[in-house]
Amino acid sequence: MGLKVYLPIALVVFVAATLGADVVAQTSIGGKALSDALHEHLYWAGVELLGTLFLLAPFIAVAGICALAERRARTRTVLAIFSLAMLALLYFYFQGYQAAQRAELQHMWTAATLSIGFLPFGIGLAVVLAVILFGWLAKEVDPRVSG
Repeated sequence: MGLKVYLPIALVVFVAATLGADVVAQTSIGGKALSDALHEHLYWAGVELLGTLFLLAPFIAVAGICALAERRARTRTVLAIFSLAMLALLYFYFQGYQAAQRAELQHMWTAATLSIGFLPFGIGLAVVLAVILFGWLAKEVDPRVSG
């Protein structure tokens, strides 16, 4: 499958984990209209481009690590690792956006910002390190059959 499969899937999950999670949080917790929430997210994602790239980094890293792991481990095992990593990132990013919206309603601006800002450095780094470990284990336990 390789990077040409993992990367597009990771990008779709990233959009769901950021745009989707933010819009859901703003509409369900913040009571904003869907169009307002969407416009606000897109505005800030563009203005804070470096932050958006940091949020994207764990998704790209997982896709790249899985593409490399697939060279030495069976596809089914690497696909399971990739899927679990994407689900973990999606879940924790969603929780981060929910926490940010709750903090914003309480006028806790720093907490709102950090709920999202630390995602790549906290859970993102943990997931990437876990994928490295499980990718190595997959190579040892379920190696790709040669020839």
